[in-house]
Amino acid sequence: MGGLARGCLALCFAISAWLAPGPAQSHADELSPNLPQDLSADRAAMRHCPLEELMGERQPLPGLDALEEWRAGHPAARPLGAAGTQQDDIAVGTQLPFAVAGLPYLLSATCQHVGDHVYVFVEDASWDLNGGSILQRHVDGLADLFDHTSPADADRGVYELVVETFGPPPDVDGYERIFVLILDMPDPTWIGFFDPAVATHQVPELRRDVLHIDETALRLRSYLARGTLAHEFQHLIHWGLDEDEDLWVNEGLSGYAEAVAGYPEADSTAVPAFLERPGTDLMTWRGTPLNYGMTYLFAAHLAERYGSEAIRGLVAEARNGRAGVDEALDRVGAPGGFDEAWATWLVGNYAADDAEHGYAATQGRRVTALSVAALPLDWAGAAVDGQWGSTTVVFRTPGDIEVQFRADADGVFRAWAYVMRGGSAQVQELLLDGENRGSVIAAGVDSLALVVGRTSRAGRQFEVAAAHVVIPTAVAQSNAPWAGLPGGARLGTAFPNPFNSTVRIPLRLDRPGAVQVTVTDVLGRPVRTLQAGALSAGAHELVWDGTDRTGRAAASGQYLLSLEAAPAATGARRTASGKITLIR
Repeated sequence: MGGLARGCLALCFAISAWLAPGPAQSHADELSPNLPQDLSADRAAMRHCPLEELMGERQPLPGLDALEEWRAGHPAARPLGAAGTQQDDIAVGTQLPFAVAGLPYLLSATCQHVGDHVYVFVEDASWDLNGGSILQRHVDGLADLFDHTSPADADRGVYELVVETFGPPPDVDGYERIFVLILDMPDPTWIGFFDPAVATHQVPELRRDVLHIDETALRLRSYLARGTLAHEFQHLIHWGLDEDEDLWVNEGLSGYAEAVAGYPEADSTAVPAFLERPGTDLMTWRGTPLNYGMTYLFAAHLAERYGSEAIRGLVAEARNGRAGVDEALDRVGAPGGFDEAWATWLVGNYAADDAEHGYAATQGRRVTALSVAALPLDWAGAAVDGQWGSTTVVFRTPGDIEVQFRADADGVFRAWAYVMRGGSAQVQELLLDGENRGSVIAAGVDSLALVVGRTSRAGRQFEVAAAHVVIPTAVAQSNAPWAGLPGGARLGTAFPNPFNSTVRIPLRLDRPGAVQVTVTDVLGRPVRTLQAGALSAGAHELVWDGTDRTGRAAASGQYLLSLEAAPAATGARRTASGKITLIR
């Protein structure tokens, strides 16, 4: 592929995006909690949570000395014993110290609501009666969302929906309720977080199942803050079941938790950022909106395709990342594991609202694609930027076309043709040889999208060429001679040929004997064995449904029928072959 770099500059593709417009921006206080809000320009870099930072190298939380100092400064506060020993001591008005990441001291907060599943504490300095901005209605609204009602279900809150989807929360403090702490975040880029170090604090009294929510976001970015409540609750649950999960899986599932609670895309910049750069590595977490959008879509695709049992299994699975996805899908009987899920996700990112091949979380949007408007196209280059990323090339060239593909020999690629005809679509994977070459022929298309994915670290570039072709008619094919074998074994005329779904292949033996009929691709690689064993003399008919040995649909193109026969009288094996054409 020596001319590849040269070809990268030769491809004059038009960039097209199918990104749905975002909701209107607003900065008014007390925005509706159930409507998405765009982040303002000065807050565009705001993250949902700093989980990656909290799981890495960090300053230790304040400990026993800080607790004694807090007690000395708050003599009226009722002391709590070790975790789980005084469950009845928390009521509205209870004042407690909280260890918070980024603060060198214990933060003082007071319980302002006791719900069915939640204690809502507010940092004392943020409470309205102390000169702060948090009102009782902010607290009650958040508690009602957690306990009773949500945009996803008027009769169920975040707690029930998220526990049902992901699994039970841990209990590190002996209290059945989850703590929610509303505070002025020590880092202005944090909307909310769950901190594993608090859940494992060396001082039992400071050890809590607690979710932190930024008080400014709760007032001014309530859709984002409420979605983040579900996001962080998934982190808490996931930590309790699998504390060292890969971030791309953990964050993707937390993004999906937002949708479960009725706050899909709580950060409205995340999904569009990914759709503009689908070549990004799925498994490399950098904490950008793109990463949040990408991993959320993958998790949502898993949930839609494989169901809630697979999601709960993934959260509870001790193995992490790709291996964890493999195990979770294997338990629900889904063949192909991560690799198959990734493949269908890549195609779904282009298929968008296609009921068969797309998925709902895209909301009808598609990844940015490269567009070819006229043929023929000589070899021209593009690239897949990251491992587990993709690039899509769309041929808006109706008719009978052939697309050829070749890629860096040191990479491992997969490619799929998404063929549109008359409002319906078919998907077929290209068979790539050892040099990463393959092709697809499609008849009567309205358009063809070539989705290219890379599974290897090495190699990133590929080339495509395309042209309109003349596909032989069934009459022309039937007049072509078919080879027979000495001794009377011969193949009749396959029909229909070309074929779309199934092809019938007549076979006649003048005398009994062992016969093998194999379908191979044009490179001689076996695709499917149609007959292997003894047959009686006389007429027979074989049928091929266009699938390979694993049941996966074979790509469009020409195939060879290989006939081997050994008449019983001589035992000498002889071969003959014929051609058939599969058109998707």
